[in-house]
Amino acid sequence: MQDVFSFKDKVILITGAGRGIGKAITKGFLERGAIVYGTGSKQESADLINAAGANGRVADVTDPAAMPTLIDEIVQKHTRIDCLINNSGVSSDTPASFFKEDEIEKILNTNVKGVFRSCQAYFKTHRKHGGTIINVASVLGFVGIPLASIYCASKGGVIQLTKALAIEWASYNFRVNALCPGLIDTDMTSRMTGKPDLLNKVTASIPLKRLGQPEDLVGAALFMASSASSYMTGQTLVIDGGMIAQ
Repeated sequence: MQDVFSFKDKVILITGAGRGIGKAITKGFLERGAIVYGTGSKQESADLINAAGANGRVADVTDPAAMPTLIDEIVQKHTRIDCLINNSGVSSDTPASFFKEDEIEKILNTNVKGVFRSCQAYFKTHRKHGGTIINVASVLGFVGIPLASIYCASKGGVIQLTKALAIEWASYNFRVNALCPGLIDTDMTSRMTGKPDLLNKVTASIPLKRLGQPEDLVGAALFMASSASSYMTGQTLVIDGGMIAQ
């Protein structure tokens, strides 16, 4: 019987693979035999990815030429990319009334425009034989919290972008889904984990009574990239400890 969760010799491209969720997902695919390419915006991130056993590349998703160039390079070498995982993202804890234009642009350019450009470049090189895309969004695309207005807007945009692309590209044999983490213990949540009172308040509001770990997202990513989810597209898979089920 075929193991649908074996990715031996499958080519996976993961943006933002040097830390946090991207690092954990990279490890999960490597352990199952995949050829993994991972991006970071700086050389030090690419070095971390290389050290983990993947193929690290410097690619800033806010640069319109970066992902098309990298995708072309990988396709030239391997003929195709079996799954694109758009994980790169940035956040802030700026009060809504204090946002400046450059910070708004940085978040939207990374979290929305960067995801779209990567999807578009991948589609253009794979439209003849199809592909699989996983966009990493967030539960904050569904619910709002203080000090995250533009981030919430950007992740809501990723969810809607995922649905629209899934419909538009279905006839080309593309599947496009979104993975929506809850509050995960990464660099992005460090302002919370460094304050015990705030951390206790937040974890008390989560039914499973803890922050998620990056490894909690690995199984979902493997499922969404595999043939086990071959009839799934345009969907959002929420991994949040029950946070938004209340």
